[in-house]
Amino acid sequence: MFFVICINVGMDGKDTYRVFVIQKMYNYFSTIDTLLEGYKTTSYLNYQIKTDKKNITLLGVPSMYTFYNEDRNEFVGEALLQFTFHTKGENEAHVIARSSTIRHHRRMIPNLYDYLSPNIYSTTLISDQLLSPFNRRNRHFYKFEVKKLDESRARLEIRRKAPNTQAVRGHAIIDTSTGRIVSCLLSCEYDMVAIEASFDMGENGIQSLYPKHSHIKAKFTFMGNRMRAIYDTTYGLPLLSDSITFQSDEEERAFLERHRPYSLNAFQEGLYEEYDSLNRPAETPISDTLIVSEKKPFHRKLWNFISDNVIHHINGRFGHESQGYYRLSPPLNPFYLSYSGRRGLHYRTKLRWGYEFTSNREINSVVKIGYSFKQKQLLINIPVVFYFDKKNNGYVKYHFINGERVTNTTVLEKLKEEHTDSINWDAMDLDYFKHSESIFMLHYDFNPYWGVESGIINNQWSAIIDKNFETLDKPTRYHATSWVGILTLRPWGWKGPILTFNYERTFKSLSKKSMNFEKWEIDCSYLKRLPSLRSLSIRAGAGLYTSNMEKNYFLEFNNFSNNYIPGGWNDDWSGEFELLHDNWYNSSKYYIRSNMTYESPMLLLSWIPYVGNVIEKERLYFSVLNLSHLSHYCELGYGITNRVFSMGVFAGLKRGAYQSIGIKFGFELFEKW
Repeated sequence: MFFVICINVGMDGKDTYRVFVIQKMYNYFSTIDTLLEGYKTTSYLNYQIKTDKKNITLLGVPSMYTFYNEDRNEFVGEALLQFTFHTKGENEAHVIARSSTIRHHRRMIPNLYDYLSPNIYSTTLISDQLLSPFNRRNRHFYKFEVKKLDESRARLEIRRKAPNTQAVRGHAIIDTSTGRIVSCLLSCEYDMVAIEASFDMGENGIQSLYPKHSHIKAKFTFMGNRMRAIYDTTYGLPLLSDSITFQSDEEERAFLERHRPYSLNAFQEGLYEEYDSLNRPAETPISDTLIVSEKKPFHRKLWNFISDNVIHHINGRFGHESQGYYRLSPPLNPFYLSYSGRRGLHYRTKLRWGYEFTSNREINSVVKIGYSFKQKQLLINIPVVFYFDKKNNGYVKYHFINGERVTNTTVLEKLKEEHTDSINWDAMDLDYFKHSESIFMLHYDFNPYWGVESGIINNQWSAIIDKNFETLDKPTRYHATSWVGILTLRPWGWKGPILTFNYERTFKSLSKKSMNFEKWEIDCSYLKRLPSLRSLSIRAGAGLYTSNMEKNYFLEFNNFSNNYIPGGWNDDWSGEFELLHDNWYNSSKYYIRSNMTYESPMLLLSWIPYVGNVIEKERLYFSVLNLSHLSHYCELGYGITNRVFSMGVFAGLKRGAYQSIGIKFGFELFEKW
């Protein structure tokens, strides 16, 4: 009995000490009174990259073509960075100066840069990924063991409760008197890269919340390609101007040499010397004044052109002070394909561009182009937004959409009523139209609680087969020009639900081709960010046409419409009806809809061994719809996303009875690169 009591007392003592250390660690962040928002530090980054194996599939990886095309297998680089840390949201990294032996100074394995500025006390270690074991809200994802090292330090062993790619493992050294993390070593595998990162934390005040030195080892493997990288970063250097410009690479490298906190080692110096010798033109003097430089082979120039302009992202900045930017998705890349049972195979590309005139005035656009192989449609979506008052969300927007193919039976039904002859209507294909739309809108938010929007919308519908309409002496084109007014209410400000009230009415008809209608819509959407990478998305709304319906052939709602250019997991995988046929979007005088999506990094399959190692997030979908000829329609769905693809399975039910099932699939590989 005495022996058993001693064991229990010992176990209770160990558990008490473990709880004491963990609670101290959780509470440390709240003991720092210094303002965190906008904290800046200058850092020096030194890195080495080695290619162990490579093959032609490396061409499909963004920014990796350089490695495939190089005869060298080892590279070195360095940079001076200014980090700006934020209490909420992503940290910012501004490059002051950089130099490397990589062609064009490209960023290789670009997602590694996120690990240079971790928020270890936040819910996530970097931006919106990797659950931090040092945040109390994530405690149900981890289990800890504590070992006492001495009177003031303890070692915290970190283990995952489930083998999920969003969770890390490793250990940390804790100052037991304050709860401060002295150092930590964390391992994970996320987005095709295996990471082992060690951080030595600062010692006092705000600096204790961020690293003073980090050492990151990374390994990238993909279809037989294998690369390794080491990133060393020293923080807390004297602040430098973030507007320094350089006239040449030599001037930039010289600046780095003057501001390095330590010298390069002999191996790194050797890599620089090798790079300089290879890129120094081989000169053959012909005379005292004429010099001929060695030219690169044509096939090398061709591959460089294909890499820079076809396979990889095309991006850059422009303007006197780099106020402008552009980024074009790879024009030809198989990973931008998606598939759904309703729409078939689909390819998309995207162009982002913008120009900042002042901190409060900017113009930007996100141009989307897609092609549907099943419907043989080229789709174009071009919005251009000019912010004249960003602080109050004041902007003017022009939006052009073209190439949508809609199915409408109303025109065909009218023709059948007018023509009682024996006509083979099915063979005439009179219910297919191309739709284009031009929108000009003005928006302004007077305060965080309400705003207004008003503008003009012009719609045009063109028959796919003109000759059959001409045979029946009917127009091949129809259009509607209308005025729209939108009132936006946010009862709890930007953090709560958003309600919109839409009113739209056409101008007086000028011809028999013009549509006349009056339309009302109400919509409510709410995205609730929950702790630990979870979220709840709710959307509900209704719409109604209220006048002149006998002359309106085409029914187009603003908040209940078909998405013709499907994107990735974060673009349109929430708030839609995945199995609903295209016809239903243009067939009803009213709609009532509701959508709900719940997202979590660990929901169902993530808890299964081996399976959870590759799943990043899971979702549950529930959607309900009522139309004039389709009531009590419901869709249930479950989706997953990982480093390679996103997939969802959806089931459609009508009045509780099974109607259909389908899948949605899209590549996510290197989407964040």
